[in-house]
Amino acid sequence: SYIRPLGSGGFADVFLYGQDMPRRDVAVKVLPSDVGDPELRRMFNAEADVLAHLSAHPSIVTVYQAGISADGRPYIVMEYCPGSLAQRYRIERMPVDEVLTIGVKMASALESAHRAGLVHRDVKPSNILVTTFGAPVLADFGISSSLARVSAGEVLAMSIPWSAPEVVAEETAGTIASEVWSLGATGYSLLAGHSPFE
Repeated sequence: SYIRPLGSGGFADVFLYGQDMPRRDVAVKVLPSDVGDPELRRMFNAEADVLAHLSAHPSIVTVYQAGISADGRPYIVMEYCPGSLAQRYRIERMPVDEVLTIGVKMASALESAHRAGLVHRDVKPSNILVTTFGAPVLADFGISSSLARVSAGEVLAMSIPWSAPEVVAEETAGTIASEVWSLGATGYSLLAGHSPFE
């Protein structure tokens, strides 16, 4: 049962739904109906596969289901997380011990993704969601890519305040090293109240 919109990301919309069986709130991420770009569809389907592979990790958002709607729109049903770090660090001072705990948990999530041969490619505060029980989880693997497939010809997508210099310079679409940079820049943001180069 539809409840309300939760927001729009880089290439998808997210809605809050009430699931009937079992009864719980879920987030449904869906491609807009007018998106015909096969590359966006490929990235969206890849996100579902990535999350299904990694979502058992305690610091990665849980995926329940994925599919194609009756009108042909791909969707992913995932755990509803009522909070994120998108704005919190800008409006309040986050305690150092909490930021360090978040950093360790996100490092663990990224390390698991890297072991699976994947780079997230968009680590930033708004992609760290907070579950109903207050746990931080990494979300939005929408532009993630296989480490084996990262090539010069790939579409680059980035969030500049948290992107490594080599990504901003378009020398790479993302590596483990550039991901470590993004995690460090995210930790900096949470402590300082602004992104590193703001």
